[in-house]
Amino acid sequence: MKFFKKRIFWLSVLIVMIIGVFALKSVSLEQKSEEDLRIEAEEYYKEGDYSKTIQIYQKILSQTENKEGAYLDLANTYRYWGKVEESEKMFKKALEINPNNDWTYTDLGKLYRNMNKYPEAEQSFKKALEINPNNDLAYGYGLGYLYRDMGNNDEALKMFKRAFEINPSEFNYMGLGDIYREMGNYEESEKMFKKALEIDPNSESYLGLGWLYLEEGKYDLAEKTFKQFLERIREKGEVYYALAQVYIQEGRIDDAKGALKRALELNPDDELFQQSLQNIN
Repeated sequence: MKFFKKRIFWLSVLIVMIIGVFALKSVSLEQKSEEDLRIEAEEYYKEGDYSKTIQIYQKILSQTENKEGAYLDLANTYRYWGKVEESEKMFKKALEINPNNDWTYTDLGKLYRNMNKYPEAEQSFKKALEINPNNDLAYGYGLGYLYRDMGNNDEALKMFKRAFEINPSEFNYMGLGDIYREMGNYEESEKMFKKALEIDPNSESYLGLGWLYLEEGKYDLAEKTFKQFLERIREKGEVYYALAQVYIQEGRIDDAKGALKRALELNPDDELFQQSLQNIN
């Protein structure tokens, strides 16, 4: 009987200890600083776990004084996740707080461009430039890529050259590389991408350079370049889709399916990824 009571006693102690551990973990999570939460969010973001990234940014929103910044973090994460309606709502919340933030209008314009809402995108980019005429991203990444998507490469090139005049950055080299590729000037395109990578070895220029090699039929170089993006920067559905195109050209259908499935894990609502996977099944 004494033995039985002793076992009950130690079992009760063990249960209390387990509950205490979970309680401590819970408290430590709630007590994390905003800086620590941001670091954690960035790690999930790099892993492509947008759901957990959103959860952490929502926690930051609930406790930070910088509501504008928190809304922008949420907006951009939703945008990369492909949740365009949620992203638009967050951008508009940020603009309610600060209607004179040219960068918010630039990012909102990017979202509208991805949604094929070209008039709204153009309006947002021009609003950004009205606020800040030296916003090179509104010229290049904004109007430059918008006019490219609309089939006006000459106007797109003008926008990127204007952006480059303001800021000869890695990003604007990359933009020029994209436009020259669209125009069929592969030699000049490759120069621009490589110049961008000289400035920043972790530039997203790997994606454009990979597409250039793919279009030239240099499949080994294309595969290597897309994989460098994934290894050096982050997982991105668009890059897995591009990698799948290499595998399809080489007849590696199983590899292509795997790449497209990963693209859909990262962006489950993307219709292009869905259709591409159906086409090879």
